[in-house]
Amino acid sequence: MNVEVLQKSSYRNVTKQVSAKYVTNLSVELVYVTPEIARNYLKFNQKNRKESAKHLTFLVNQMRKGFFIENGESIVFDQNNNLTDGQHRLMAIVQSGKSYFIPIVRGVASNSMATYDTGKNRSAADVLSLNGFTNTHTLSAVIRLIEKYSKKGSKTANKDSYNRSEAFTNQQTLDYCMENYDWLSTLINKVTSIYNKSKFKTIGVSSLSLIAYMIGGKTPSNEVYDYIKQVYGLSKHQDTATSYLNTKLHNAKINKEPLNFYWILGMSIKAWNYFSDGNPSVKYFKFSTEAHLPKINRY
Repeated sequence: MNVEVLQKSSYRNVTKQVSAKYVTNLSVELVYVTPEIARNYLKFNQKNRKESAKHLTFLVNQMRKGFFIENGESIVFDQNNNLTDGQHRLMAIVQSGKSYFIPIVRGVASNSMATYDTGKNRSAADVLSLNGFTNTHTLSAVIRLIEKYSKKGSKTANKDSYNRSEAFTNQQTLDYCMENYDWLSTLINKVTSIYNKSKFKTIGVSSLSLIAYMIGGKTPSNEVYDYIKQVYGLSKHQDTATSYLNTKLHNAKINKEPLNFYWILGMSIKAWNYFSDGNPSVKYFKFSTEAHLPKINRY
């Protein structure tokens, strides 16, 4: 369909008399926003919040890579024609040179900006999704686990510090994701592939991803993923640390026993240390949740 025709035909002036005593002056128009149009809209960006350079850079990259989604989120102007919502998207369109169909809302109350995003609190997953990411529940969970581990490390960590809730805001989660998405998505995808092939889902993808990160950093080696496969029973080696941990997790799953997350981390590190030493014959080992996490052998 011709863009100009679509722009004209899609315009809906919703100014209408709802009752004899009430009239709304809101209007909605679907516009194919080009860099030139975006520049013009930005001339009315007088009373908006401070620009976030990090968020703008992310949006520009998403647009240039073809990842930006036309999700129906609008650009908003108030009754005095001030731009109240959408400045970063408009700036990104200008910088990327891309064009998108975006609903343009005009005529909202001049004090409406204070009411944006004040309904049901958005989760970190919601915020990531709104910014074009996928698989956001797992992604946000992994980011928060990695951030917690990165702050605490293993030398001073104990069960209380790992069980304690940490204040990590949605914006911090988004910032971390923007800066680290490439390696995060690769790690999560590889772990998810292993998880999906296992018959017994004893450890979730987010916890497994943290374990892979703890052992192998941002780009775990093939040995790290081989280790995870053995723990998950995809590659069995009898009477080894990995087979022992697999059995412990398997039995807990069958018997519906609750598993302490800190215990899983400690046992996983111990099993890895045996594995990285050649996976010698080991029929039994343990980890106390009262102890610090073991030092990790680096491959």
